[in-house]
Amino acid sequence: MIGAVLCGGRSRRMGSPKALLPWAGGDLLGHALSILSAAGIEPVCLGPAEWAERHGAAALADAVQDAGPLGGVLAAVAKDDVFLIAVDMPLLTAGEMRALAAYGEAQKTLMLPAQDGMLRALCGYWPRELAQPLEDYLRSGERRVLGFADRVPHRYLDDGDLRRIGVDPGHLLGLNTREEYEAALAAARVKGLQS
Repeated sequence: MIGAVLCGGRSRRMGSPKALLPWAGGDLLGHALSILSAAGIEPVCLGPAEWAERHGAAALADAVQDAGPLGGVLAAVAKDDVFLIAVDMPLLTAGEMRALAAYGEAQKTLMLPAQDGMLRALCGYWPRELAQPLEDYLRSGERRVLGFADRVPHRYLDDGDLRRIGVDPGHLLGLNTREEYEAALAAARVKGLQS
């Protein structure tokens, strides 16, 4: 299994790429890659190769261009089962990543957290068997992550499911605004994850 960090590009709300925002003495991408590694999951960057190179990580180019995040997901699932995280979920711990990945691997189906009634489509377990259906979906011109999920066997984990497997649902919140980023920095300091 590989752990794919979905980097995305420049965030209009943040003013810069999320992957390069400062975190724990480095940046969000470096943090995500190191936590995946600590979880025992081989990390790979789904984003610009130069960002991955800064951290000595492997990078995968999108398998289908202009397909949004699913172009990178396809590149990853074409290689192996994938535990996918968005770069802007820095509160997830190695233990939580390990628990989510193991649960998905046991289910052998697309598994996405549904935290507070909202699907976290860019975090979850994607089995390798999804490579061909995903390629077909993208080649048809479709791009929506949840549109794809609805076409294949899947499991959505609600807050109760997440807690049962040892994941704090609040750790799945993405950072979409400067205020959310500042709140995550503060939360990380309180939990001892930031200096």
